[in-house]
Amino acid sequence: MYKKSIKENSKYLLPFVEGIKYYGSDEIEQGIATMILLNKHGDALTCKHVAEKIIANDMLGKRYSEIINKLKHNNKEKIEKEYNLQDDSVVLSHINLPANVDKIIFHNYLDLAVIRFRDLDVKFDNYPVFSKELPEQGQSVCKLGFAFPEYDLFEYSKELDNIVIKKNTISNFPVFPIDGIVTRLEMGENRKVSMFETSSPGLRGQSGGPIFSPEGLIYGIQAVTKHLDLNFDVNQTVKRGYEEKQVNFTPFINLGVGVASTEIIKFLEDNNIEFNCK
Repeated sequence: MYKKSIKENSKYLLPFVEGIKYYGSDEIEQGIATMILLNKHGDALTCKHVAEKIIANDMLGKRYSEIINKLKHNNKEKIEKEYNLQDDSVVLSHINLPANVDKIIFHNYLDLAVIRFRDLDVKFDNYPVFSKELPEQGQSVCKLGFAFPEYDLFEYSKELDNIVIKKNTISNFPVFPIDGIVTRLEMGENRKVSMFETSSPGLRGQSGGPIFSPEGLIYGIQAVTKHLDLNFDVNQTVKRGYEEKQVNFTPFINLGVGVASTEIIKFLEDNNIEFNCK
């Protein structure tokens, strides 16, 4: 059902790849999200919480330089207390993007942002198409993004005291689709429907990725995954072969939430961003 639309919408997707270093560790945590290329000017749509990482990256770099400089001349415990440094404190990040960032535009309250890349060498005859209408409850939709990526891009360099790109690196970003139906429409801060819920969760790496119909029309972008308690708690003894086993199980249903294309269209129009809609 989605074979053609997945192939078409995959063309416009760009990976947002990040490496994170925690205080006191040389291990690098690697994360990924999804961006949708909108036009020939290099404008890419994604979630606000994804684009904010670019701002945070610059701030972390400056803060880390301050910490390292002060550690040379002060007591370690004093600096740790001053900057509230703990084992789970993020001290450095490195974001690997397809081109330099010209500017970032954030939505006032929705989880939306546009990143304009400078000199991004990607050109198509057509670009993704956003729906002018909200999806209906029960409608079949598919999510697409860089879940379960196949890459190992970053490492920590003790010599440079920084996160760097590995010389011999694995860098493969296959897209991962997951389908479901629209379960409910949701109101946002503007007291009108601006989001919708889906029976399929947004997987790690799919944030910012498109949610679209079998025909490829985009109804929104994946923003949040929520976990609703089913209240089906299980605490009982079961038999497994000849043995008895105690089972404790508290199930949740995992659902996705997307920002609706109607709000995306208004956001893009308000900021004079070129895009296609239908």
